[in-house]
Amino acid sequence: MSEWTRREFLRYSIGSGVSVGTMGLFSSDTIASEGVKDKKPNVLLIMTDTQRLDDMGAYGNPLIRTPHLDGLARGGTMFRRCHTQYPACMPARATIFTGRYPMAHGVWSNGVPLPEKEITLAHWFAAHGYRTGGAGKFHFQPHFPYRKSDLPTMETHPEPYYGFQEFHLGEDGRSGEHHLWIRQNHPEHYDKPDDQIPVELHNSYWTASHTVDFIRRCHTRGESFFAFCSFVDPHQSYNPPPPYSTMYKPQDMPDPVRREEELKTNRFKSTAESSSMMNYTKQLKEHRARHYGEMTFIDDSVGRILTVLDELKIRDHTLIVFVADHGDMLGDHWLWWKGPWHYAGCTNVPLFFNWAGRVKSGKVVDGMVQQTDVFPTICELTDLPIPPGVQGRSLGNVLAGETDQTPYDYAYIESVSSGAYSPDYLDGSGRRRPTEPGHTVDTITIRSRQWRFTVFTGTDDGELYDLKKDPDEFTNVFHDPEYASIRNELTNILLDRLSRTRDPLPAKTRPY
Repeated sequence: MSEWTRREFLRYSIGSGVSVGTMGLFSSDTIASEGVKDKKPNVLLIMTDTQRLDDMGAYGNPLIRTPHLDGLARGGTMFRRCHTQYPACMPARATIFTGRYPMAHGVWSNGVPLPEKEITLAHWFAAHGYRTGGAGKFHFQPHFPYRKSDLPTMETHPEPYYGFQEFHLGEDGRSGEHHLWIRQNHPEHYDKPDDQIPVELHNSYWTASHTVDFIRRCHTRGESFFAFCSFVDPHQSYNPPPPYSTMYKPQDMPDPVRREEELKTNRFKSTAESSSMMNYTKQLKEHRARHYGEMTFIDDSVGRILTVLDELKIRDHTLIVFVADHGDMLGDHWLWWKGPWHYAGCTNVPLFFNWAGRVKSGKVVDGMVQQTDVFPTICELTDLPIPPGVQGRSLGNVLAGETDQTPYDYAYIESVSSGAYSPDYLDGSGRRRPTEPGHTVDTITIRSRQWRFTVFTGTDDGELYDLKKDPDEFTNVFHDPEYASIRNELTNILLDRLSRTRDPLPAKTRPY
């Protein structure tokens, strides 16, 4: 079956309720009949935006208050070394939802829409008889300029949206349906920043409310669900509403991981010294305090959803997966937010699975894993086949407690700068100039428990950190003669990993 025909078939099956298994798309696939439809497990995928690993108590933060997330993490299996494949929103989210590398699914940068031919988790679960619904930040399509983007709603987009039969977009900058809802129902708060609006109007509360409503309706109708709850925070500009805006004291915040002399030699010196970043650096601890407040607000919102699962008595029948799209430098190494700087604060994200009786409780895994692995792992845990083209590896045997060995010794990470802005995105003054392809540098990284090796394409430069001796990534030994042999070895490994990111589709159908 061709890719286009296969994709059209999935669209039909989602809209009609026909299971792909009953139509023979996969000969080994047997889908539950309508009579046992309610026996299929539910899936709740929770995602945050720009959350670093240490933004939770369960991951070692002694100050932040995240009791509901901590309970889920400690009651399931936590991965300490999950790395994003691309530390930017759109490529990372596309990777999680397709199980494919950016060069395969095509979202090579922010501003590049996820191709509609790609099969997402929502497509897959809808095609297998689930009701699919999501709320919050999807970012499968660009939403620049904020509040002016023509983002779809269920009224304007009659077909499923990337496989979601129900969807409510609440994107960055209070754009999408969340923005329209405030403008129509609470116009007095339309132009107010987030720290000046009631809790009930904030994106985190709104996202959790839609998730709760979706779960309740599915339960009432006896439908198994795939629910996506995606919080736009703790993304900058770090401005949660009261009481979260003043919940933490700036003087209690930890110091950033940085050294004064870094700015003399760091490749990102000009970026770190830009006015936008320096403004944040000057108020570093105030911003960190509000960032923590955003996380506690998210935790309380997750608590509302868990209460409903318990109330409906479906908690033990629901697989809960939590992941962040990428991290946030938060002033470490004089940098902020995400970007082509592949320090751990930017690439290392929380990932945990919770499902009583099916996922090992209280387990912490130190091996390397990737966001590509979320899709196939969810499929294995819910007894769904894995579609062709998925490049990630299932972590099912690790979650079952059968092994601690993860599929990789090295995680793969990239940031691609090549290409020019479309003229459609240039403003009238010409201030947003096209990128000069000759001046761009792609950043390609592999990371193991001992090494972080980065190459800046088109240059003879890169980064190499011995993480056992230098866990905070201060001493770059890329050009150190004593590390020449390890650099050569890591170059070969990087080339191998890079080659494996190519799209494996279309599948080979004959020997020649």
